[in-house]
Amino acid sequence: MQFTRMIMIVGAVTLGSLALAGCSEEDSQRVQDTTNDAAEQIQEAGKAAAEYARGSAEKAGDYMSDAAITARIKTALAEAEQVSALDINVETINGNVVLSGVVMSDAERDLAEQLAEGIKGVESISNDIEVRN
Repeated sequence: MQFTRMIMIVGAVTLGSLALAGCSEEDSQRVQDTTNDAAEQIQEAGKAAAEYARGSAEKAGDYMSDAAITARIKTALAEAEQVSALDINVETINGNVVLSGVVMSDAERDLAEQLAEGIKGVESISNDIEVRN
């Protein structure tokens, strides 16, 4: 958006330069100064676009990290014979994990939390798993 605006400015300045080609040296200097200003604005817009892209990439990386944490927890639950992994849901947002579902015992509930705690990247755990009576 900002970059497109800068391109339009450069185009207008270029057209102005052509129109003023037969004008005085003072006019030519003004056109040159305006062209230089436009070029600086384009560079700044490019820097801003690059910074925005970096921020977007970091956010995507954060999302992928959450997905990876969830996958690691689900894998750990599936590998533990004492836990019914299919009955436990795992959600991760910014490293904060929420465990939910219904299991057969307190021990199974506690083990699921312990397994999740052992996964790299987990910031906190909210254990909302219910025990079936």
